[in-house]
Amino acid sequence: MIKNYIKIAFANLTKNRIYSIISISSLSIGLAVVILLFLYVSHEFSYDRYNQKADNIYRLCNKEDPYQAPQAANYLADKLPQIRESARILIRGDMAVQHEELKFSEPLAVFVDADLLQMFSFKFKFGNAKTALNDPETIVISEKVAQKYFGNENPMGKLLILNNEYKGTITGVFENMPQNSHFRYDFLISLAGANNLFGEESMNDWGWQNFLVYFEMQDQFSKPETEAIISELIKDKRGDETLPFFELQNLKDIHLYSSHMSNDIQPQNSIVYVLIFSAIGLLILLIASFNYVNLLTANATKRVLEISVRKTFGASRIQLAKQFISESMIVFFISFCIALILVWMSLPLFNILAGKSIVFSMLISPNMILSLVSMVFILGILAGWYPAIVLSSYSPTKVMKSNDRSMGSGFQIKRILVGAQFTIVIVLIASSLVMLKQISFLQNKSLGFDKEYVLVANVNDYGDEAKYLSLKQMLLEQSLVKSVSTASRVPSGSLNNWGAAKLTEEAEWTRLPIVHVQFDYFKTLGIEATQGRLFSDQLKTDATESLILNEAAVNFLGIQGNPIGQKIFSHWPYANREIVGVISDFHFESLHDKIKPVFFIINQDWCSRLIVKLNSSNAGDAINILKETSQKIYPDEMFDFHFLDERVEQLYQKDERTFKLMSYFAFIAIFLASIGLFGMASFMMANRTKEIGIRKVNGATIPEVIKLLNMSFIKWMAVSFVIATPIAFYGMNRWLENFAYKSALSWWIFALAGIISLALVLLTISGLSFKAARRNPVDALRYE
Repeated sequence: MIKNYIKIAFANLTKNRIYSIISISSLSIGLAVVILLFLYVSHEFSYDRYNQKADNIYRLCNKEDPYQAPQAANYLADKLPQIRESARILIRGDMAVQHEELKFSEPLAVFVDADLLQMFSFKFKFGNAKTALNDPETIVISEKVAQKYFGNENPMGKLLILNNEYKGTITGVFENMPQNSHFRYDFLISLAGANNLFGEESMNDWGWQNFLVYFEMQDQFSKPETEAIISELIKDKRGDETLPFFELQNLKDIHLYSSHMSNDIQPQNSIVYVLIFSAIGLLILLIASFNYVNLLTANATKRVLEISVRKTFGASRIQLAKQFISESMIVFFISFCIALILVWMSLPLFNILAGKSIVFSMLISPNMILSLVSMVFILGILAGWYPAIVLSSYSPTKVMKSNDRSMGSGFQIKRILVGAQFTIVIVLIASSLVMLKQISFLQNKSLGFDKEYVLVANVNDYGDEAKYLSLKQMLLEQSLVKSVSTASRVPSGSLNNWGAAKLTEEAEWTRLPIVHVQFDYFKTLGIEATQGRLFSDQLKTDATESLILNEAAVNFLGIQGNPIGQKIFSHWPYANREIVGVISDFHFESLHDKIKPVFFIINQDWCSRLIVKLNSSNAGDAINILKETSQKIYPDEMFDFHFLDERVEQLYQKDERTFKLMSYFAFIAIFLASIGLFGMASFMMANRTKEIGIRKVNGATIPEVIKLLNMSFIKWMAVSFVIATPIAFYGMNRWLENFAYKSALSWWIFALAGIISLALVLLTISGLSFKAARRNPVDALRYE
């Protein structure tokens, strides 16, 4: 029996080639998109789950950022029995790493506690994870780095020089960290002996918040209760009731639930985008499935007589239903096989667009195979069920006596499905337009500083101030250089260096970000004072007695009246300083985040970013010239210059990728809906051939016939627009909540989405309508 079903199914597919090609093509593309997005979503949810202790590892953070003070980990671990182990990571930016004659700037180097190697599942090729970083001046490196610096030579016991001063002995080599880890580093440097490295004062400074803190918790503990205790302990220790509430974030949640945090350890994704792409995959699959159901039921008008004959010869309704479901299963299976080929071919391009490294072999796992096969099996049954029930219900007597082979009320169902398809299309088009508008807003909004023709490079050690001033003078002698300065932070970075200030000596300290700068910092970035003045190298007291606030800091500190000339006690370093200037609120961080209150002081010791403003007319070979000039003063520094505008663009790279992917998927959805509509319209025109002939005999003109045929689709298009608009509005409004600064949800976006969809419908069906309207009425009346 099954063999017979398969034979009939293939015979029908071969007989109705246009229907078969449209159905299989549509389903193949739809299934390919679903499989790609299924791989993407599976990859995103797999982050950090390879760690054996993932369920017990938590990161200490607050709502703004995940960075803590140096002593927070040990202090809390000593106080709380819920904490089994603790470990810290200290990020120090790019490091110059040297071995003999080889020297590179390495961005993936961090300082860590020895316990991190046992808390996380590092796989060591050489060395022992339990002891590798117990001693000061020890380093473990990745397999990739070992090959880069030592080739096939065993690197154990070899020396590396970091930042021209720190010597570390290699005590271990670990396998390259998998991509589905929320951090991926190549150099792990021991924090043992940190007091000697960074100074005892710094390591005891609660304002230096550059450490990520991880805890391995006991198997059973109350998370809300522990978070409340941690928050109170830190507030009491620091004597600051204004501190935010501290949270424990499970390791498996970090990648998808940290996008709101400023400058995380490495760029993370957002659960919002994962849900968006999951929804897109589902919607495209629905469009492809609706295409199949529509075309199957429309094409079935040609099979009504066949069904009636088979029922006359004894075929039961269940047998006929099984036949149609079998055909549906075969179509879905063929489409699934083609979809796998399409996935294999398109995966490299998808990885480029998504910024991922997903491999096709992910599909070859028992869980993945079972999931995909189950999906195809269920879809095949569901898609074939409705046509099977409708077609097998025909009375053979009525069919034999009548020339009407139409589907009756079934045609309304097909129209509903077409309407559902274009509801989805309008939602996707409107969403793409909103994203385009927001990306354009991000790219064009004035940030409050001049990012054009500004170069930034890390400098590990300036030495004394006189040496820096010599560098500054040499750079200014270059005709291409307009201005030079240095700072601890530059726009596009994060404000996670926390200082403190208070208006009187008796008042409580108020925590807010601090940026250490040198003279000409604001001039180099094109920032003017709105009140008072900027720092001046003509007034040497500015270095020890002055500070500048942004407008947000003035409001945050509650300064009354004219702030210029008022005194403020500031921390890091401690001093009683005078406010000499107020600058406007510029966007130091991403537009995802609200502008923070911040104060600026002169302090050469903490400056590590060289900032150079170029004359726009001479920016051609600037990087090489600046590097060569700078290395005359600092021959051991790398001076890896980057343009500031490029650093700013990287802040929105994730959003731009999402928009591009959204646009491509919207195009696929439009294409699938259009070919389905074309097939549906073709069958509709064929079914109404006789009606059109009668209307033309009775005097109907070609424009009137075209209008009649098109209006049946335009009405459903209007219904789709009414349904789609609130759905798109709600979804995009939720997406825009990820941005502190955003474009408005304008009405014209949804109107334009409706107009585009209407144009697509008319473009798809008007040609068919015109062809049907021009047909000779005599031929039309002979039809059927």
